[in-house]
Amino acid sequence: MSTQKLTTLLLALFIISLFISGCSTARKPGPTQPVPNQTNQTQNDNNNTNQANNEAQEQARNIAQKADQVDGVKSSTVVVAGNTAYIGLDIKANIEKGQTKAVEEAVIKRVRGTEPDINTVFVSSDADTLTRLKNIDKGIANGMPASSFANELSEIARRLTPRSM
Repeated sequence: MSTQKLTTLLLALFIISLFISGCSTARKPGPTQPVPNQTNQTQNDNNNTNQANNEAQEQARNIAQKADQVDGVKSSTVVVAGNTAYIGLDIKANIEKGQTKAVEEAVIKRVRGTEPDINTVFVSSDADTLTRLKNIDKGIANGMPASSFANELSEIARRLTPRSM
C-alpha cells in the first residue's frame, strides 16, 4: 500500500508541475526598431532607383516619338537600360518584308542625335521581340528597375545585331 501511495504522490506532483509550467506566459521577443541609417539608406536607394527609372522612361519616350515619325512605322516600344536602347517596331501592313530593314535603318538615323547618352541601339520588327519589349516596358512603368530585366534584355541583345550611335 505504501508503493501505491508513493506512485499516487509522484503522479500528483507530475501533474501539478505540468500544470504550472503550462500556465507560464510565453516569452516572445518584442518588436525591433529599424536602425535609422538602414531605413534612410533604403529610402535613398529607392529614390535613386525611381529617379533613374523616370529618366530612362523619359529617354525611351523621346526615342519612341522619333521612331514613330519614320515612314512605315505604325508604333514603337522603347526600353532604355544604361546607355543602350532596345527598340521594337510594329511595321505598317503595307510595308513589304524586304523593306523592313530599310525602315529599321531609317529609325536608327532618326534616333541618332536625339539622346547623346545612348551608345548602342538594338532595333527589331520581330513580333516576339516586340512583345517581350512591351512586357519589359510595362514592368518598368509599374516601378520595377530595368536591371530586374537584365536576363531578358541580354537575350534580346544576343539575338540582334547592335547598331552604334
